Amino acid sequence: MSNLKVLFATFRAPRHQKIAMEAAPEGLDITMCEAPSRAELLEQLPLADVFISERSGLIDAEMLATGRRLRLVQRLGRMTHDIDADAARKAGIPVCRWPLRGCSMVAEHAMMQVLSLVKASREAEHALVATPDWGTPPKKCDENHFAYNWTERRKIRSLAGATVGILGFGEIGAELAVRLRAFDCEVLYNKRSRLPAAVEAEFGVEYADIDSIRARSDVLCILLPHGEGIGEMIDHAFIERMKPGAYLVSTGASTVLNEADVAAAYRVGILSGVATDGWTWEPVPRDNPLLRLADDPQANVVFTPHIAGGVRSNDRSMRELEWENIRRLMDGRELRHRVV
Repeated sequence: MSNLKVLFATFRAPRHQKIAMEAAPEGLDITMCEAPSRAELLEQLPLADVFISERSGLIDAEMLATGRRLRLVQRLGRMTHDIDADAARKAGIPVCRWPLRGCSMVAEHAMMQVLSLVKASREAEHALVATPDWGTPPKKCDENHFAYNWTERRKIRSLAGATVGILGFGEIGAELAVRLRAFDCEVLYNKRSRLPAAVEAEFGVEYADIDSIRARSDVLCILLPHGEGIGEMIDHAFIERMKPGAYLVSTGASTVLNEADVAAAYRVGILSGVATDGWTWEPVPRDNPLLRLADDPQANVVFTPHIAGGVRSNDRSMRELEWENIRRLMDGRELRHRVV
């Protein structure tokens, strides 16, 4: 029996391609195409049993008709709006999405950052352990006695009812939006190309331009990638147009923050809290002005050493998950995350 032929279209860097190939099960004949043109895909599709599309890219009726051998089209990620579902249905080609574990981990990290800032958890922990005597003896709690907020915290806010802005709405943004829906907050997003209305409704988000997002957001999440023209765009000029007292969360490109300007904005109270996972220089220098905010144990900051996506030893296992449906197809089992 000949090997299953897989056409893999990706926009990710060679390092990620290599890990994906190494994680693939045996019995596959894989053609990896980096940022392929439409003509290249149309040339390769007639030979493919499986078409994997990573991140994005239009898959229309002509492409599906050209792939006359296709037994599965799989999108690595949650967003399948640019795949012609009607054409796939008529052609009898299953279409599946596959939520990416690495993106889920970054979204989880962003949620941790957001909740830690909104609840001022670092300040509360310091107050709990730093004060030896509260002026009143402890008493065992029961239904009639409990010393609610005995440390007299004042900076605790609710995420419910808040407006959360997401700059850079790719797969991580989509994963974050899925998690934010449970918190009953308004979610604004911005990306280069606006999503269709049905997709906005699916993720519970509203499109807004950058000026509107920074003016309206109680929490602003920066998920922008590295790219030409982005640089240290979160600087003094950007921050001064944000909603006063907003929280700033960065889990995207490590160079998007002007760290000195962000630190200054927090120190004078323009920002109520700051969280970042990436740093302009890594490992981060000890004299970094943003990092130095953490010298104050009561500062409302959440700083981590570029670990939002997990540890490198997990790369292979996470990529192995993405081949699960191909293993199921080979074994004749039911496909997961099927949309058509």
